[in-house]
Parts: sequence; structure tokens; C-alpha cells
Amino acid sequence: MAKPFLVQAGSAQFAFVDPPAALYKFFRQKAHADALAKRGEVRIGTLYDFRAQEGLDRVRGDAGEGQFTITLESSQPETITAENAPWYLKEQVAAMGMPIFSHGGTINAAGNYPDSYIFCTSYVRTAALAADYGPYCVRIHHVVSFFTALSRHLTDDICIASKEHFGALGWCQYEDRSIKVTSATAEVPRNQPVAYIKKPERGDELEVRAVWYPAQPNPSARIVTCRELTAFCSRVR
Repeated sequence: MAKPFLVQAGSAQFAFVDPPAALYKFFRQKAHADALAKRGEVRIGTLYDFRAQEGLDRVRGDAGEGQFTITLESSQPETITAENAPWYLKEQVAAMGMPIFSHGGTINAAGNYPDSYIFCTSYVRTAALAADYGPYCVRIHHVVSFFTALSRHLTDDICIASKEHFGALGWCQYEDRSIKVTSATAEVPRNQPVAYIKKPERGDELEVRAVWYPAQPNPSARIVTCRELTAFCSRVR
């Protein structure tokens, strides 16, 4: 995988992780596809928005969006204190105010990525994706310019994306959103790409998504219009 690179998008920076030459965005309604290609109008969702759609939208809904669970199942007796607790248990142990005596039991630590703005695309254009997400499609033919312009619009023009935390475009990883360890001393990576982990059964979608921290808490999905986007995308049939 290529090394990530940063671009200046107005007053903020935006990161690209191995961006492809082109991406595809699918729509269920022709008017929405035309709105992006002709006016630069598009819906920006949030991680928790997709989580809340579980059961309402079988394709877009994903109850595990932005979550990752670490399960400790001790294989031998061990005492976990606030001082020796692994990073993912420190808050729990500190809140309890007493050590945890672990042997044979199960301790779950659920990581929760902050609710953030998200824009999803796919690297491929297939009949399966058209059937699931809609038959109308927009091809983003200049990926770096498109997302640089969109990031600048979100941070500087309408001020909903954070300027302190840069946004990023990256490939989704299709794997379990949990790991199990048998000892509190086991090494567990701190920087799981939680916002980019998807259910393994959706791996054929090859999703590439952009994520932005919100400038204010509790972001909500919204329609934005950035006319500059029209230069970097077009309708395909």
C-alpha cells in the first residue's frame, strides 16, 4: 500500500491513503445522481447514522459502524490494577476503584469511534452494487481534486468538519470488529482503523470512504452543495 499523503484543503489538511484513479457513487434516484454531477449536491452521512439504519435499510444499515470490541479471556489467574491494566481497560478499572481478579471470566472493552461525517464510494462498478445501492451512478474521475474540494467546503465554507483533526480518504477493511486475548499483558494495537472496518460479507463492494471529525458534537446527516465538485465527476450509465 502506498504511503499516505496530506494535501492542504483550505485551512485544514486532508489525508489520502492509496487513492485510486476513479471511484463510483451509486444512487437509487436519477435526480440525486444528476444533482451531484450537475450541481455538486450530495448527502453527507455520519457513522452513527448508518448504525441507526440497521433493520431499516438492509444494505446501508450497519449496527457495528464505528465500534470495535476487545475481549479478555484470561487463561491463568491475573490481577489487573489501575497501574498494570492494558490501555483498553484502564478507564474501567479506574472507575471501579478496585482491582479486577480475572481467571476464566470474560471482560469486554468496547471502543467507540466518535460520530463523524462520512462519504462512501466504491472502487468498482458492478451489477450487484447497482442492485443494492441504486442503478444511477456518478464516476469521480479526479479523486484527489474531488475530495480536496469537498473537504475544504465542509471545513471552511459551511464549517461542519473539524479543522484540528484532518479528514481522510481510505479503503475499507473487511474483517471482524473484535479480537480476543488470553492475557492482560498481550499486545493489542491502539490504532485500529475503526471507522474503516466493515463486515466481511460485504468485501466485494471494495468501498473507499472519506471520514471527517465534526466541528461540533452530535453531527447529523445533511445535504451539501459544493459546485466545484462538478468538474471532477460525471454521470455514467
